Amino acid sequence: MNDAAASLRYTDLRALVEHAAKRFPDTDFFLCADEKLPSVTGAELYDLCKRAAGVLNRIGAPRHIAVIGPSSAAWLASYFAVLSAGRVIVPLHDGIQQQELEDCIQSADCGMLLYDGRRDRAAAVLSQAVPSLRTMELHTFVELLQKEKDEFFPELKPEAVAAMYFTSGTTGKPRCVMLTHRNIGSQISTLMEILPLSECDVGLSLLPLSHTFEMMTLIVGALHCGGTLYLNESVRTVKKNLREKQPTILVTVPLILQTLHKEIVNAARKQGRLKALQRALRFNALAQRVGLDLSARLFGKLRAFLGGRLKTVICGGAVLDPELIRFFKALGIEVLQGYGITECSPVVAVNRPGKNVIGSVGLPLHCCTVQILDREICVRGDSVSPGYYKDPQATEAQFRDGWFHTGDLGRMDQSGNLYFKGRIKNLIILANGENVSPEELEEKLYQADGILDAVVYGKDGKITAELFVDRRLIPDLPAVRRIVSGVNSTLPAFKRIGEIVLRETEFEKTATRKIKRS
Repeated sequence: MNDAAASLRYTDLRALVEHAAKRFPDTDFFLCADEKLPSVTGAELYDLCKRAAGVLNRIGAPRHIAVIGPSSAAWLASYFAVLSAGRVIVPLHDGIQQQELEDCIQSADCGMLLYDGRRDRAAAVLSQAVPSLRTMELHTFVELLQKEKDEFFPELKPEAVAAMYFTSGTTGKPRCVMLTHRNIGSQISTLMEILPLSECDVGLSLLPLSHTFEMMTLIVGALHCGGTLYLNESVRTVKKNLREKQPTILVTVPLILQTLHKEIVNAARKQGRLKALQRALRFNALAQRVGLDLSARLFGKLRAFLGGRLKTVICGGAVLDPELIRFFKALGIEVLQGYGITECSPVVAVNRPGKNVIGSVGLPLHCCTVQILDREICVRGDSVSPGYYKDPQATEAQFRDGWFHTGDLGRMDQSGNLYFKGRIKNLIILANGENVSPEELEEKLYQADGILDAVVYGKDGKITAELFVDRRLIPDLPAVRRIVSGVNSTLPAFKRIGEIVLRETEFEKTATRKIKRS
C-alpha cells in the first residue's frame, strides 16, 4: 500500500465511499454472480449514497433499517447507502431461523427490511408476524436510488449510532451491539494502516457480509486501496471460486482454514504422495529460516487448488492451532492471526506482515488499549461500542470501570503481543485446581480427518469430547479412540481427554458456523 493511502484517516464509512469515488471512480467493486447488479463502480456507489437520504425521506423510512440476503453488490450498495443517509443499518445473518429473524427485527426496533429476492418467502412471513414492518427487495431499493433526483448528505455525528450488529449467540441469546460512526471510523483508519493491501490485490469474500470482521477488513480494504473484490455466492462455490478468481488475499475463520488443510492432505493421500508432501513442507520450512522460499517450485500444482496466487490469509473468530499457521507458511502463504469481538468494531489485535508471532494474535490496534484483568481480555478506546441496544443490564455487566470486559481468556507477552486462550464461560476447572481451555483441545481434534464437530467440556471430573464424525472415514468408536489417543499423546496429563461421546447428528450452529454450546 502506498504511504498516502495508508495515512488516510476516515471519520466514518461515508468518508471511505467518498475516497473510493475520487481515487477509483471507474473501478468495479463487489463483483458477484448477480445478473441485475454484477458490480458497482466507485463513482456509482457514491452517487447511490448521495441519493439515499432523499429516497428514505420521501418514502417515510424509519431510522432502523435491517438488511438480509446472500453476498451481493446490491446488499453492499444498500448497506453503505442507508448508513450514509444517517439511518442505522442492521445487518442480519442470512439463513437464520424465522423466529430468530423476527426476534432480531423486534429487539432492534427495525421498521424496515431490505431483503434479497431469494428471501422473499421469509420476508412475506415476517411481514405477517410484524405488521408494522415495511419490506423492500434490494434491487427495488437500488433502482429507487438510481432514479432519485435529490442529492445531499445529512450530518453524521461521531457519537451517533451507525450500525447495530447481533453477536453470534454461541452461549446464549444474541445481543444487539451498537457501533457509532466514531467506532467504525477509528477502526477502519487503523486497520488500513497495517493490513497488507494494494490496488494489485484480488480478494475473495468468503464470510457473511453481516460479519463485522469481513466488513471492516476485506470490504473496506477494497474501497480503500482500489483492489479487486469478488463475492463468493455460497459454501458450495468456495473451491470453484478459489480456482477461478485466483485471490491474493483472504479473510477467514479457522473452520475454513481447517477445511482447506484437510482438502490438501486428503488429495495428497489419495495420490499416494502424503509422505512426499510432508518431506517437502519440512524442507521448505528449513529453507525459509535462512531466507529462501521454494514454495512456488515445490508446491505449484498444490497451490493451484487455492488459485495459485494466494499470499496472505487474515484469520480470526476462534482459537487457531499454530501448526495450521506453520503448515500454510511452508506452502508460501502467510496466515496473520487476529483477535476481535463485535463490541470492539471488531478487530482488537492482529499480527503484522513480517512481524508474525505464531501462537499470538499480534499487537493491539492503535485505536484501542488492551489490559489483562484477572486473566480476562479487557479493552477500551475509540473503537469500543457504547453498549447493547435497550439492554442496560447487559451493558452494565460487560462495560464497567472504563473497560469492556470481553469474557475471553488471554495474556500478553513482554513485547505487547496478545494471546487468546478461549472463553471464560467454557473453561474446565478440574478437581486438582488445573484449568483447561476446551477450545485448545477442540482445535487439535479438528486436525484429524473425519472430525466434523467437536465440543469439549468437563463432566463428572473428566474432560469429555463430544464428537460428530464422518462415518465413511471414522467408522466406529475404536477409530475415534485412536484419534483421541493421538491427540492426548501431545498433551500434558491434566489436559487429556478421558471420555468420548459420539453424536448421530451435527451440533446446532450459528449463521457463521460456530457451534451453539448448551
